[in-house]
Amino acid sequence: MSKDLQLAWRCPHLTVEERVVLGSDRTSLQTTQPVGNATTVRILVNDDAAIPQGGLFAAAQLHSTVSGPFDIIENEDVFIVETPRGTNTINFNVTGVQRFTTSQVLQRLALEGFDETLAENVNNHLVFTDTSVVGPDSFVRVRGSAAAALGFGDLSGTNNRQRGARGRQIYPGWVLAKRTDDSTFRYPRFIRPIKNDPIFKVTYSVPPRRCKRCRGTFIENDTRFDATGQGIFITDENLLYQACLKILLTDVGSNPYHNWYGTTIRSRIGSKAVGNVAALLSEDVRRALARLQNVQRAQAEYQQVTAKERLYAVLGVRTRPHSQDPTTFLMDVTVQNASGEPVSLTIVFSVPEVVALLGSNGLYLGTDAAGITLEQQRKLFPAGRTLLPPEGS
Repeated sequence: MSKDLQLAWRCPHLTVEERVVLGSDRTSLQTTQPVGNATTVRILVNDDAAIPQGGLFAAAQLHSTVSGPFDIIENEDVFIVETPRGTNTINFNVTGVQRFTTSQVLQRLALEGFDETLAENVNNHLVFTDTSVVGPDSFVRVRGSAAAALGFGDLSGTNNRQRGARGRQIYPGWVLAKRTDDSTFRYPRFIRPIKNDPIFKVTYSVPPRRCKRCRGTFIENDTRFDATGQGIFITDENLLYQACLKILLTDVGSNPYHNWYGTTIRSRIGSKAVGNVAALLSEDVRRALARLQNVQRAQAEYQQVTAKERLYAVLGVRTRPHSQDPTTFLMDVTVQNASGEPVSLTIVFSVPEVVALLGSNGLYLGTDAAGITLEQQRKLFPAGRTLLPPEGS
């Protein structure tokens, strides 16, 4: 059994982590494509944190000015920590002078049920972080006779600035703004100027007609991988479907190693003799599929080619110009595999590109710039019909 990487996917119309330079106004993030929906926007700053629409806030964090070990003195052994959630009082109950390492201080705090803040050992310094709220409403304050001994200010009160900390806003919130030259083009803009020069990467959805991944075709041709990093492959009828479309949508001679592979279909589009062009397109399809049969026949001499993936016969090729656009041709091709199952594919050939619409197996395959929108697909194939029956059916 042979297999191939699946190439055609429904396009998510999503741009992922596009690096965007902050505008000269210090507020604008001019993306290369318009933003489709604010709920899909994710602004990553310095590859570290995402900025919510309401802004990025930091919680209050208080560091001791000296590192441990700490000498706690009798009658000067009370330590009090205040946060928005409440107050914790720890009495070390020492006699004389007792030395505590930073880790021992944290163990003592834990024994006293110290859970109002996050207490950490950072390079033997005590660090307290408010875990209840963030932003200006967040605070951490320490006091008590043991505060100075633990590195927070001094007993004289001349250095009490190290007794408290308050949260702050790191980055302002943002809104979606419209460009002056294009009212349909929306981009993120901060509500206040950014003072520093961080690196911004923006993930956002794009309106389908403006999507660079599929050029408005709703089809993305690329390889994808599963959660383990392995390529996603297709077999059997899906493999036959993709093999047929690949040879039909490839310009003959574009592969220097196999210059026979492909068709001359796209070079025929735009000719004046519409009726003759339709006949030539049908002949190109039959000739290319005959080459595919020969390839599979030779392949079967060296590896197993299953009946479901093997092209057995071309049941029908129907080519006709679009009623409203003479530069667009609709083509319905029905083939049969060696297990007797028909496989249908519908292709739209237009100037300058081609696109394959949804086939009987649910797969897409097309090129980048056809510009066939969902509305146009519905007009071409009313009542939800994507596939038309082959001629004579």
